[in-house]
Amino acid sequence: MTDAAMIATLLQQGLFHHRQGDFRNAMERYTEVLRADPEHPDALYYVAAIACQEGQYQQGIALARRALARKPQARIHNLIGKALERQGEHLEAVKNFEAAIALDAGFAEAHGNRAAILAAAGLHEEALKGFDRALALNPEAVADWINRGALLQDMGRQEEAIASYERAIALQPNAVPALFNRAEALRASGRPQEALNAYQQLLGHAPGMPEAQIGRAMALRDLGRYQDALDAVELALAARPKLAAAHALRGRLLQALGRDEEAEASLAKAAELDAAAAATSAKSQA
Repeated sequence: MTDAAMIATLLQQGLFHHRQGDFRNAMERYTEVLRADPEHPDALYYVAAIACQEGQYQQGIALARRALARKPQARIHNLIGKALERQGEHLEAVKNFEAAIALDAGFAEAHGNRAAILAAAGLHEEALKGFDRALALNPEAVADWINRGALLQDMGRQEEAIASYERAIALQPNAVPALFNRAEALRASGRPQEALNAYQQLLGHAPGMPEAQIGRAMALRDLGRYQDALDAVELALAARPKLAAAHALRGRLLQALGRDEEAEASLAKAAELDAAAAATSAKSQA
């Protein structure tokens, strides 16, 4: 077997293990390739990908840059961009996603990754163009449909957001972020019964999710079903007793039911939890 054939075989074996989540055996194959050719770009890329998957972003970036020096590839820039984003280096991440797109204009994932950072930065229109481009290239990208929906919600375009979430759910019926965001958008759109149904659907996939119970409680409140709403809040608090938003909502529901003394205690508890969270945040930033 020639060296080239041996390397190709080792890479295929490594990829098989990599896709199965067996990083140890994958690394053994990639390492064998790098013994034969220490700067082999594909082996370096795959080792970099494993490093990033294991949270070793700096090591992954260094390996990926070695691969780039040997063979510029869009996927390598994309990997570096994702690692930089995880490290909070958003501007450098965008530059790498743009470099990936410059090398391969049809690289859907790079368009979506760039758009997500632009959306977080408040560059809504440019981000929306990016998501639309990514989805034109890959209409089955669930994460891009969800991120596009979240962006449209931030822009106040609730109906379009709901449509994006429904595309994501059609592709992946158990996509909890899409199910939750759709329910929230339906409630924000003044459609409490549809929102209630959506929260119920969400709870079928995430029965222990307190945020879903809080949303369900607010939909029930909007329908005038205060006692049912209070029951939903109690379920949220059973799952997460220190959830300030749940205590606050419980207080407002108790007020609506005329149970003022209990309401006062719940609202005081919510204020106490909010103050404690603010103090912890201030201490961590000091």
